[in-house]
Amino acid sequence: VLPFDNMSDDPEQEYFADGITEDIITELSKFRTLFVIARNSSFAFKGQALDVKQISSRLGVRYVVEGSVRRSGNRVRITAQLIDAAEDQHIWAQRYDRGLEDIFAVQDEVTHAVITAIEPQLAISERKRALRKPPESLDAWENYQRGLWHVFQYKPDDRDTCLGFFRRAIELDPTFSSAHAGLGYALYIYIILGVSPDRVADLKEAFEVSQTAVRLDEHDPFAWVALTRGYLLRGEHDAAIGAADTAISLNPNFALAHFGRAHACWHSGRPGEAIASHDEAMRLSPHDPMMAVYMASKAIALLMMGEHEKAIDMSRGSQRRANAAIFSHLAEISALGQLGRSEEASDAIKRAREKKPDLSVGYVDKALPITDQRCRDIFLGGLRKAGLPA
Repeated sequence: VLPFDNMSDDPEQEYFADGITEDIITELSKFRTLFVIARNSSFAFKGQALDVKQISSRLGVRYVVEGSVRRSGNRVRITAQLIDAAEDQHIWAQRYDRGLEDIFAVQDEVTHAVITAIEPQLAISERKRALRKPPESLDAWENYQRGLWHVFQYKPDDRDTCLGFFRRAIELDPTFSSAHAGLGYALYIYIILGVSPDRVADLKEAFEVSQTAVRLDEHDPFAWVALTRGYLLRGEHDAAIGAADTAISLNPNFALAHFGRAHACWHSGRPGEAIASHDEAMRLSPHDPMMAVYMASKAIALLMMGEHEKAIDMSRGSQRRANAAIFSHLAEISALGQLGRSEEASDAIKRAREKKPDLSVGYVDKALPITDQRCRDIFLGGLRKAGLPA
């Protein structure tokens, strides 16, 4: 993260530009999968007329964040851009215009906005870069990125390919915590998609590799998110929420951690808390490739709160998103069943079964082990009333 340029007439505003830069460095450093150059090394280039390719080469990094701050009266304009220096390509850019009633609040707000935009863009860029390379040439990091790309597609047929990338990453670097976490997370996804050839064995491995991830790096929030999923499938929902809370404490900007907490909350009969955590995840990462899943999960929480129409709208919105899985249909079917709208429910089931022909109440009950009896009865009862086979 290069020092943001002070474009104001007042040289004393330099502190504000430096403060923005320092905050971005600090917050990006909380993402354990990112290597972020320390402040002193970045600031060594302040005022130097070098292009980003030269700077990235000297620092040994691929991506560079740069920006500027221009203040006029009680208004400030902040620009930021993310550059792939190796390819000399702009990945993302944004401009923020703000009033300066509270300069520190503005600094916090803009830093948060930049971080929540940059981290997903970096992840997407790295996955695309890994996809362009032949599998046999991939290193541990690139295998990990390929695995993540597959798991977030939520495609049942991808299971063996996806797991293979994570296993290869671990083989190349057994101490790579996030690769173990990725394998655990992927095993969880394919278990709930119903394509695990041995559910008991996969559940055991998912929990064990997630524990290994935490043991290798207890400060990696993704390791704790993977462990959240392991606890969830074991029906240990309080432990799942605790693991998610640990992930959030390590990185409050990690949307997947807030989503993990939300998911665990409605499984344990706390849909109100789940909705709040879903909203935070969606606020932190509004362009997340997993948005369809976030929305599908929130729709189930809304259903459990008795918000049937909102649940239907959220569920249908989820279905229109990229990477929508079978879970995008469940809240709609259940809510329509609860409302007695049998014709619409029948149509919703038909659309869902085009995606998963063997969809049944039994499958849902096994994939989403809800321990709170009231919430379980609402959710599964609605599916039965809608006419979904047992």
